[in-house]
Amino acid sequence: MRRIISAVMIILFCISLGGITIICRYCNLSLPFHGCLLDAGTCRANTGQYCKFEYQEQGGVKWFTVKGCTSAKEVCHVRRTIGNTVRVTKCCYHDMCNL
Repeated sequence: MRRIISAVMIILFCISLGGITIICRYCNLSLPFHGCLLDAGTCRANTGQYCKFEYQEQGGVKWFTVKGCTSAKEVCHVRRTIGNTVRVTKCCYHDMCNL
């Protein structure tokens, strides 16, 4: 019984320190067949933030992708279409889910 109480106390203490953070892949520019050109490593998304994966396609061809962490005000799961250009932002919430 003491072990369970100790485990619960440790979990509550860790959550009170600032919430749960996740680690996301951070790449400013990735091109098909070339991979990440402007690699920045990883970023940490705090509580209320997500890992994001944005891509732009034109005429059915994916031109580039951007990976990183969202800000608290950024909108996830958005699809914007202008002419034949489509820009999609997807989000997820677990470690390295935007690979």
